Amino acid sequence: MSWWENPYPGGPMVTVAGFPRPLYPPDALAAGKTPSEDGPDVQAYKRTVSRAGRWPWGPFDDAYSDGFAHGRSGNVGETGVAGVQRQAGIEPTGWVGEHTFNLLRSIRIPAGLPHAGEPAMDHTAALLVDEAYELFAGGGAGGVPELGPVCLGGRSVLEQDLTHATGGIPLYPAFDDAFAEGVSIIAPEELVVTRQSSANPGDAFYADGESGLRYWFGHLDRAPSNGARIAKGEVVACTCHNEIGGGPHVHVGLNVELLWGAGQEMTHRTNYTHGAPLVGAQLEAGRPL
Repeated sequence: MSWWENPYPGGPMVTVAGFPRPLYPPDALAAGKTPSEDGPDVQAYKRTVSRAGRWPWGPFDDAYSDGFAHGRSGNVGETGVAGVQRQAGIEPTGWVGEHTFNLLRSIRIPAGLPHAGEPAMDHTAALLVDEAYELFAGGGAGGVPELGPVCLGGRSVLEQDLTHATGGIPLYPAFDDAFAEGVSIIAPEELVVTRQSSANPGDAFYADGESGLRYWFGHLDRAPSNGARIAKGEVVACTCHNEIGGGPHVHVGLNVELLWGAGQEMTHRTNYTHGAPLVGAQLEAGRPL
């Protein structure tokens, strides 16, 4: 079976400064979208898609053309962004939103192509994404994602304030929610599980959100497997039996380094009291408040 007949292998997302902007080719004007201006992010994606076997290798210009978006022929090596989307099992629009952006950051080069096993987005492409992020997203204030709650009937993550640090895990200030045993914990946005962890008591895991937020979920009865993609609102686990911190609950740590830069974190309390700025307000500001 040829490499293009199976979904791309995946892995942890390549670290970049953040999502620069959506990209639309010229023919998206018919759908009411403004075609995107030239930029270094286009060059980054052309490198990435080429390494993924879906576009000829450079030199790469910075124009988001109809051909690169949708493919310029039926040959696998010329199918562009839509070819990658199709192989990954998502709608092959040829447009780049956050879902496709995170896909390009996570796919690995399949066996049968040069550099098999490496991230399709190489170091040069990641630097071009960072350059575009500074250019188009203002260095961090890239808008507020639509985040749901972590349990049915709960408050959106945007409406939470961070009451404490995550012990032993720097840069993941946290809130607690779902204060009962056996409560179903749901994904507040589309997640990709990146690492396993432990919570003492209970299971725990790390995940990258479509928005660029990173999460640590703890005190669970189980953890999804690495690489699992979890749709927004889908159940990920349940709260486990827990006699610490007032009884059973889920601990949700949030990391903003992909959005704000390495070493950055949201303002939070350290003593389990409320009063810190809401998550949504800090994301809207693009900085700690």
